[in-house]
Order: sequence, then structure tokens, then C-alpha cells
Amino acid sequence: MTLTVTGARSAEILISTENTADHFQTIFLQKFAATLNSEISEHRFRVIHSAQAFKDRDVAEALSTGRIAMAAPGIWHLGRFSADLNALLLPSFMGLGSADVRKIVDGDFGTRLNQSLEKNLNVRVLGRWLDLGPAHIFTRNVAVNHFGDLRGLRIRYAGGEGNALRLKAMGAIPVLIPWPNVPDALDRKEIDGLLTTTSTVVSAALWKHGIAHAFLSYSYYPFYVPLISHDVWARLKPATRDIILQVWEDMIDDGRKLAVTHQQASLITAAQNNIDIADPGMAERQKQRLVLLAHQGELAATAGISQSAVRTLTQIAGQP
Repeated sequence: MTLTVTGARSAEILISTENTADHFQTIFLQKFAATLNSEISEHRFRVIHSAQAFKDRDVAEALSTGRIAMAAPGIWHLGRFSADLNALLLPSFMGLGSADVRKIVDGDFGTRLNQSLEKNLNVRVLGRWLDLGPAHIFTRNVAVNHFGDLRGLRIRYAGGEGNALRLKAMGAIPVLIPWPNVPDALDRKEIDGLLTTTSTVVSAALWKHGIAHAFLSYSYYPFYVPLISHDVWARLKPATRDIILQVWEDMIDDGRKLAVTHQQASLITAAQNNIDIADPGMAERQKQRLVLLAHQGELAATAGISQSAVRTLTQIAGQP
């Protein structure tokens, strides 16, 4: 059980992630759990990694029904429950840096997204989101040096209608595969590559599964959203709730720094393991962004994103 309270016995509160033990998100969540364990005596917080509890595509519904207490799924898995979250996958965000995107998700727009998730999923958002870092394209046999080279390639994406639509718009064939199944899909040559971050590639040593090329597309900037089941939240003492919220707030800036430094270090690790890294440069990325922006209204409508969300992002993200 995710939360069991019997007399004076400690209750175990489980935190699920599909990432491996070496992934920076897992490391951060384990530090979060350890800090909570040092400050809250009546509960024991424990991270279950590598999708041993739930795959992230399923964890939101598990939180909603109280089958798991806590998790931090990526925004690409949550658009099903709050359509405007898909706006963060639109071309407006392509190539934006961490500081620019954080201003958006930490501001009023992010607050509205949090409120929507809480209403639709029966969860509580614990605070500011944890960065993952810029998402790029990684391939097996075909080297991608320009955006046009993506045409016809089968590219795995983790989720998010916006990701699929963006890949299609660039001529690629999007293939939805949960993260735990990616190594096997690569080994079986079911896909030519994947859309993900360098940290994620390194955490699973995907060069052992054929990944040989990286294309720094800066396709979008993904985040993890810290959630706790409202059913669990309602059973916690007010003082315990306050500690959980404060610990997350105290740690999140360091967590975001960890994400950035881990992505940078992972690029070096990838190169050391013979992954060729191609950087198309700012000018080509901006050119591709402008091409995709011409289709943004259509992409937004297909993904169910509200016009108000599109207008807000157009203003904030500086769409030409």
C-alpha cells in the first residue's frame, strides 16, 4: 500500500519514477525522500525507480486513484489530463533556454496548468517543476546533420501529442514507445532513433544499443511535475504537508542546477562513448522554428490546446 497508518507504526509513502537509478531525476528524488525521512518521523519515504511500480505513462492515473502516493511524471505524459500542457510542446518553445521557459512555467501560465492538473487528476502539485533539459534527436545508423535529414526516419517519442505532430511536420515518423521498452526497440531495430535528452541517453548507456549520433535540435524543453495523490495528501497532518512543500521548495533550485550540469556532463560522456554530435547552429534552428510556427495554429487545434493558451505563449515566448 502507498500509505498505511496503524497506531504508532510508521507509514511508508512510495515515490515512483520510470527512470533508472543513475538518472539525475532519480538521484534528486532520492535526496528529497532522504530529507523528508530526516524531518518527518511518522512516515518513511522511499523511491521506486526503473518503472518497478509504474511506467510514467500510467502513473498519473495511479496517483489519481491512490495506487501510488507520489511521482514526478514529465509534461509529455500529462497533456491527456490538461490539454493546455501540450502548448509547452509547440514550436514557440523550440530552441528556448532554461531561463526563458522557467519564467513561463513558474508564472501565471504555469499556475493555471497546475490548477487544471489538480482538478482533473485528484492530485496536489508540490511546487515548481523540475527541469529535465533540452530534448534532442539521437539516431542509430543515419547521421542527422540538418533538419531535412529527419525525413522518413522512425523516431521514438515518449508521449505528448505536440511531440508527435512536430516530428510529423518535419517529415519523421513518430513512434510512441514507453521509456523502459526503448533499449529493446533499438536492439530489434524497430526505430531509427529517439527524441530525448542527453542525460536520459547516458543514464541507460544507449550507445550499447546502437545509438551513434546526436543532433542538437533543442526540440522543446521538458519538465517533471511533482505530484502527490490527493487521497494521500488529505490523510497527512497539516504540519507534515507543510514540511513536504517546504522541503521541495528548498531543494528545487539545486535540482534545476543539477539538471543543467548533468546535461552538460552527459554530452561529454556521450562523445567519449563514440556518439557523434552534430550541432546545426542557432540560425538553422531558428529557420526550422519559423517553418513550424507557420503550422502552429493547426498543431494546437489538433492537440486540443485552447486559443487563449496559444495567445499567451505567442506573447511570452516571443513568436515573430
